[in-house]
Amino acid sequence: MVNHVILVGNLTRDAESLPGSRGPVTRMRLATSAQWRDIDGNRQESTEFHNIVSFNRLAEICAQYCLKGRRIYVEGRMRTREYEGSDGLRRTSTDVVIDTMRLLDRREHEEAADLLPPGGSVSPIPAGSPDSLGDPVPAATTAAPVPALSGAGAH
Repeated sequence: MVNHVILVGNLTRDAESLPGSRGPVTRMRLATSAQWRDIDGNRQESTEFHNIVSFNRLAEICAQYCLKGRRIYVEGRMRTREYEGSDGLRRTSTDVVIDTMRLLDRREHEEAADLLPPGGSVSPIPAGSPDSLGDPVPAATTAAPVPALSGAGAH
């Protein structure tokens, strides 16, 4: 079975850093869009919103440089969890737990590149060690270079 997610999108708000029992945790919201033409030739668009979670060193970098409106590339795995809401009802939430993040746009925070290893991606947790929720972290592979975005939306 494969549980691998690759997303490219825009952050809907600044990253939120939280203390975790085994190190820093950062939560983010990412918007991805699809565009197409319907049968009548009218342009249609659909936007999906994704909950993104990072841990340890990657969480620290995301907390500092992942700001609202920035375009990022992430790789990770889907995780669904259940919890009890403040109203006492059982709820489920699906997150993408990332092990790689790349900043795709050039903003005033270009010094972020100085923190990243060559290639611009971070694999913060050694393969096989548990993340802050006790799940084993799969071995991260070096991500292929992300092609330059062109056309509408490129900065």
